[in-house]
Amino acid sequence: MPQRHLLYLDAAAMRCHRWQHGKVTERASFPTTDAGITGFARYVQQHASGLFTLLVDLVEEGFQSETLPFVRGADREAMLTRKRTQAFFGSPMNGALSLGRETAGRRDERFLFVALTRQAAIEPWLQVLRAANAPLTGVHSPALLIDRLVKRLGTDTPRCLLVSFAPGGMRQTFLDDGRLRFSRLAQSLHELPSVSPAQCAAEILKTHSYLTGQRLIPRGTRLPVHLLVDGSNFERLRRELVDTDELHYLHAPILALGHKIGLHGQGTDGSALPVLLHWMARSTATLQLAPPAERRYYRVWKARQAILGGALAAFAAALLFAAKVGFNSHQLDAETAQLQVTSAAQNAQLNHLMSSLPALPVPLAVLQPAMDTLDELRQQAASPRPWLAHLSAALDADPALTLREVHWRFRDDAPPAASSSGTVGQALIALPESIADDRRAMIERTQAFLAELSRPPGNAVRLTRRPVDLQSDRAFRSASQREETPARAEFEVSFGLRGGPQ
Repeated sequence: MPQRHLLYLDAAAMRCHRWQHGKVTERASFPTTDAGITGFARYVQQHASGLFTLLVDLVEEGFQSETLPFVRGADREAMLTRKRTQAFFGSPMNGALSLGRETAGRRDERFLFVALTRQAAIEPWLQVLRAANAPLTGVHSPALLIDRLVKRLGTDTPRCLLVSFAPGGMRQTFLDDGRLRFSRLAQSLHELPSVSPAQCAAEILKTHSYLTGQRLIPRGTRLPVHLLVDGSNFERLRRELVDTDELHYLHAPILALGHKIGLHGQGTDGSALPVLLHWMARSTATLQLAPPAERRYYRVWKARQAILGGALAAFAAALLFAAKVGFNSHQLDAETAQLQVTSAAQNAQLNHLMSSLPALPVPLAVLQPAMDTLDELRQQAASPRPWLAHLSAALDADPALTLREVHWRFRDDAPPAASSSGTVGQALIALPESIADDRRAMIERTQAFLAELSRPPGNAVRLTRRPVDLQSDRAFRSASQREETPARAEFEVSFGLRGGPQ
């Protein structure tokens, strides 16, 4: 976590505090002079890596209430920017505090516009922060901090005046329905132990008269006044603070409030500064007054932290993935070792069983290939029976034909048009001797046999040797025009069955 530096600026000095583990510790103080600004610059340079938050406690403050139409989004932002500029022209440290919507009519929204109207008192210190590129989280006002802090007091009055003391002076904050409406600082009453009760009472009467004149409180109404101090200082001041029909003084224990918000190591001088600084560091919902340009280095710091956080998340995910892979690898190694042990035990058992069997007539190295070959022959199941049966059926259709020779083979690489990877072969067929002299009859008997062999359609049948020699320059002759004929009238066919072996 980065170091948190809480800066408190009043009319006399800039006080630098360190906030850590719920404890506020003052580290340095620089007067509002050139030498003080130079010393503050050295302090910022030494702690430029931390986060800075500024609390400005000056008299020059402005509060202006206004009721505006209820809008949202970009229109709301544009309207509030225009109203802030109109209300506090030339004061960039300004903001708009929403006080809620009205319950009747158009239900417009009520706003309190707040500004630090003396920019010249703040600018030298801001220039030091800009020069050091120090991330400024925001610029706050004690009145706006009290607006959020008063809920922790547990006051149940609709209107009250809260009086607190800090090095900048005595601050009186008027709250209506638990929300800030006005705040006033008396710089002369800045040291609580030496504050005169009479002066304190006089300042409260001035504020009451102003609130009555502005009609912020009805006339004749008794206003509760809560003194945010320790017990001893309350008893000392209470001697001069006499209850009247218009004012009623109450004690708001500052030590109890600090304990409620988690402040540790609180002093006993009755100052509200540690409580305000601690609440400023803790509360992220409090309205701050710095324009976006003053907080640009803080946005850069946030972007850098987001990138770093994403990188750390990716690194953590990579570590988890690597751990998972390593764990899985370890499991696989263990399973592999277990399988090796099991395999060795099974091999030992197999060897023991093999040693108990009678000796084989031939060596195992010779028997194993023979068995493999036998398995292959059984799986192939190549047989010419379907091919021979088909040939026999065709021969039965013409009993006068005689089968002379037959050759067959089983081809796995036969083209689809031939046998579709079935049995193919050649058959030598002899014709009857009675037609040996009749060429036309031999051709007709041959064609009839080929037609019978081709059934069913799809079987590939081809005549590889004809019974007669047909030449294009010769004509058929009758029996009276005989020529010398071959000793045998025979032909040869080649065919294959459709499909594979049966």
